[in-house]
Amino acid sequence: MSGSNLEARPALEAYKTAARNDLRRYPSPEKDGERLYPLASPSVRPGFSMSRSDTVFTIGSCFARNVESALASNGLVVLSREFELGHIGEGLGFAGNFFNKYSIHSIINEFRWAMDRSTFPGRDLLYSAKEGSESYLDLQLGSSRLDYPVTEILEFRHRFLDVMAQAAEADVLVVTLGYVEVWFDRKLDIYLNVAPPPVLAKREPERFEFRVLSYEDVLAGLREMRELLLKYRRKPLRMLLTVSPVPLLSTFRDMDVLVANSYSKSVQRAAIDAFVAETEGVDYFPSYEFVTLSDPRVAWSRGDYRHVSADLVARIMATVLQRYVEGESGLASPEAVGAQSLEASVRMVMKLGEFSEAVALMERNAKLVAGNGGLELQFGTALLETGRFEEAFDALARAGELLPNNPDPLEAQIQCCRKLGRGPQAEILLAEHSGRFPGRSEFREEQGWKGVL
Repeated sequence: MSGSNLEARPALEAYKTAARNDLRRYPSPEKDGERLYPLASPSVRPGFSMSRSDTVFTIGSCFARNVESALASNGLVVLSREFELGHIGEGLGFAGNFFNKYSIHSIINEFRWAMDRSTFPGRDLLYSAKEGSESYLDLQLGSSRLDYPVTEILEFRHRFLDVMAQAAEADVLVVTLGYVEVWFDRKLDIYLNVAPPPVLAKREPERFEFRVLSYEDVLAGLREMRELLLKYRRKPLRMLLTVSPVPLLSTFRDMDVLVANSYSKSVQRAAIDAFVAETEGVDYFPSYEFVTLSDPRVAWSRGDYRHVSADLVARIMATVLQRYVEGESGLASPEAVGAQSLEASVRMVMKLGEFSEAVALMERNAKLVAGNGGLELQFGTALLETGRFEEAFDALARAGELLPNNPDPLEAQIQCCRKLGRGPQAEILLAEHSGRFPGRSEFREEQGWKGVL
């Protein structure tokens, strides 16, 4: 960077850079429209790579759990998923949620305490949920009530910090930033991970303070996190930063939550770009853009506009693996990962009723479709919906060979015969269906088959 500019270069160099950039123009319906709608496909240029032997540590907002699950399911060792938190951890449900850290300062807190236990506040970090009872809150771990003796809670807390300390040992860190609406404990001089319940605020009204982080706050936090990690790491720093696409549930600011959320995501996104520009071994991955630029009808699950759909998570993580993880034996090959991503993408496009787009998407990736039962089934289904019955029949036949225990390809073939006017062939396939899937008699009855049931 030069001065306060993120980039600065001579005019002719800027023009040369633009001329080399095939992705410089925003997509339009006439050109590259498929890069934006219905599923956004922002390009990624990795600054480092990962191998199957690398260990990974993930931390950040709830979207980080999606990241680590995908990495672990594809054969990488994810240290933040390897923990033994004792009976308290087991009693509080999914322990992975304790690793949800919603702001840069919450992440810094845990790293600092884990790597230098002398800085850990210990008993002071526990707030009495109800005066005079053994019920406590640790606002760094969420809002779960800890109905245990203090000694047991602190033992559990140190077990948790043992896991957090693995950030110093991991080969690669994945950090997901969440929000900039944060709470500060003036007594302990620390930022909290979640808001103090009203009962605590009423009990000590001068202790807690609501704050909104600025661009400078976030950038300073990223720098502080880096310095802390470098102090305790023996390995070179390789870090992948993301911004969670999950929006604010609500805001404490006096404004529309839509506006507050836009600020929250934008300021973190901007700070990350500045941090990446000045820091070796750190990349930004555009998971936020993958989600927020895609058609909202398939971007979100549960119909709540907040939880990212499993298919889109699969698409995002397949891209991470394709771009960052070197193909080695034992790990999903780039082709396999590509097939996973394509299957998820097609499923979302078909959910929108865009069957012609689904067909075009698979035709552009014919090598991935060939020999993949799930994709051949999707291809046949999409062709059937677009009236390309002959091609659909052939694709469904291939899918049936690859998925012999799945009745869907054969049933779709039978329906295809009806469309093609091949009654005798439909009867033959229905007889085959009766032998292979006797429990699916309802389907055969719907087809009006009079054979032996």
